[in-house]
Amino acid sequence: MRKVVLGLGISLDGYIARKNGAVDWLSVDWDYDWMAFFNTIDTVIMGRRSWDKYLEMTPDVGKNPYEGMKTFVFSKKIRESGVDGVEMVDENPEALVRQLKSEKGKKIWLSGGGELASAFLEADLVDELYLGVTPILIGSGIPLFPEFNREIPLKLVENNSCYNKEKTNAMLELTYEVVRD
Repeated sequence: MRKVVLGLGISLDGYIARKNGAVDWLSVDWDYDWMAFFNTIDTVIMGRRSWDKYLEMTPDVGKNPYEGMKTFVFSKKIRESGVDGVEMVDENPEALVRQLKSEKGKKIWLSGGGELASAFLEADLVDELYLGVTPILIGSGIPLFPEFNREIPLKLVENNSCYNKEKTNAMLELTYEVVRD
């Protein structure tokens, strides 16, 4: 069965973005193979605010930044994305995940949104966490995990250090499985 992977870059103090949504502190100067992760997924799920940020960072207006991948954006207000391959959804996350997991395919990437990540974790819809912990403390912002109502045990399955070009600093790549009874 397909797995849902919450995959994000985070600051060492647990933020996924500044309060205004900016991710300018996320460096791409690591010896990290992004394609290794992207080759394991074929479906992307994210929140609308994260989608808006992706659109701001994408030079090709009207083009899905995850070309070739089914992309679902949760939004209560916007009904049409205007982008081929991107579907706006306002349904129960459990129904969408159940449908996607029943289909053949690779892993499903839960890409962005602290609130959406918490909702998926609360509903026990996340199977793995894949985190790039960046060596910076930004002090405040949008937390990866806003408060939720239950404890979620995790099992570390892989960890790697990804160094910068000068080999003077490193990002930690951590992969956890959600432990279920």
